[in-house]
Amino acid sequence: MPDLFLSLDSLGPLLTPRLICLSIAAVFAAAILRGFTGFGFALAAVPLLGLFMSPTQAVPVSIGLQLLGSLIDFRHATKSCHWPSLRWMMLGAAIGSPLGALVLNHVPAPVARLVISAITMMAVFALGRGFALAAMPGRVVTTITGLLAGLFNGLAAMPGPPAVAYYMSAPLPRTTVRASLVVFFLLTSVAAMASGIAIGLITVQTLCLSLLGLPAMWIGTRVGHMAFVRSNDAMHRHVSIISLGIIALVSAAKGISELL
Repeated sequence: MPDLFLSLDSLGPLLTPRLICLSIAAVFAAAILRGFTGFGFALAAVPLLGLFMSPTQAVPVSIGLQLLGSLIDFRHATKSCHWPSLRWMMLGAAIGSPLGALVLNHVPAPVARLVISAITMMAVFALGRGFALAAMPGRVVTTITGLLAGLFNGLAAMPGPPAVAYYMSAPLPRTTVRASLVVFFLLTSVAAMASGIAIGLITVQTLCLSLLGLPAMWIGTRVGHMAFVRSNDAMHRHVSIISLGIIALVSAAKGISELL
């Protein structure tokens, strides 16, 4: 217990009123996007939090909030998600994540980001042109999609694009699409949290900051969900495709900056 209190005391310089207020505002804005689309929290939270704290703090805080938020939404999401595809998607992701980490030992991270960005932009282009599947893909295609998501996760901590493209093109109601993405990203958050703890990225400081942001995460998600309920299929698809495109552009920009 003394060590815990010592760690909490060390939060003093971090937990200034200004930092807390700005961080809560950033989390709230990112949570609205997540509440509407079912994904995209880290896309908005990490750069916004990065305005007020270092990336080594912003990333784990985002991971913690994504995990906590997904746990809160999990029970409701399981009622409308598409379990038949999720089971095979999760299997593929479990296989792909360690493979992606192994590939990363031989491929520079910036190059991996650029490749992922290019693939994601192709998916954005196809979805923007109205690409849609007439029927749900079979087990093999779904598992391969999960494998790609796992590879993306291991290579650049970006499991989202394959899963988002899969469910956005599937013949499913938008409620099922959103719920399936929430459940899928809960699993990737668990994996990210485990990795963060293993390498020392998740600390008492970042956990405390995540807990402080949890009310804003919950309220923002509820606001986003209310907007989702009042929207239509076209609007949800439009916002989701734009968000996926932003993910690709941000990843490309980061890859280029790292190469330079």
